Amino acid sequence: MMLHQRTGPANPANLPSARFFADVGITANMRVLDVGCGNGDLSRMIAELVGPDGEVVGIDRSEAALAAARGMTPTAEAAPISYQAVDLSGEFPDLGEFDAIVGRRVLMYLPDAAATLARLAKLSRRGTLMAFQEHARADLPGGPDELPVHRQCYDMMWDTVAAEQGDVTLGYRLANLMREAGFAIEQARSEGILFHPWEESFLPTLARLMLPRMIERGVVRDGEIDLDGLARAIDDERRAVKGTIFWDLAFLVSGRFQSAE
Repeated sequence: MMLHQRTGPANPANLPSARFFADVGITANMRVLDVGCGNGDLSRMIAELVGPDGEVVGIDRSEAALAAARGMTPTAEAAPISYQAVDLSGEFPDLGEFDAIVGRRVLMYLPDAAATLARLAKLSRRGTLMAFQEHARADLPGGPDELPVHRQCYDMMWDTVAAEQGDVTLGYRLANLMREAGFAIEQARSEGILFHPWEESFLPTLARLMLPRMIERGVVRDGEIDLDGLARAIDDERRAVKGTIFWDLAFLVSGRFQSAE
């Protein structure tokens, strides 16, 4: 799920990011574009990988998210980061060429991911690396027992993404879309997002962050969800299950630009 701020426990959907982006070939001195950078969490991670002689450019359509990103200073060992407001569903401004283009949970929210990838290909040279982490709706959550509260949350959240015209199948098609944009796939894998019984659940935080969107899109009515009561129900169910809950799927794909097919 797309988030631009965080309170409470860390989002476990971001845990695959550190393993994936550190392993796809992003190295020192690269110039990297972070597409849909939000509050800059991924931008700062990439800045550490490319080092002080590299460069990171973060683009996002949300001025509020960019303001939050600009308020966080990279470490001295990290690359400088510049942030720019860009309509990701339209033509990009002249940003120059990049050694790598990355993004996390952004293509799934765009009206035409294939068109966006085609525009990103224009910012690439032969050998430019592209790496995206996206998600998709599946028959989840799963666990050793029934999970009616977690299932209710899962359905409400993905119903909201669908109501926002998000592509709830994007993760499944990510590798094909990148190939069609001219990128030869090097890695294509998936990781399960897990809630462990000994850890504080991120789900109440996610529900609190998404509730205004749920109400706006008519998935729930204003006043219908008691967030404190929901948090208690989630915690009770998590403890009763006495096992790991399989919550979500992250799709992780990287490739190198060859040419548009």
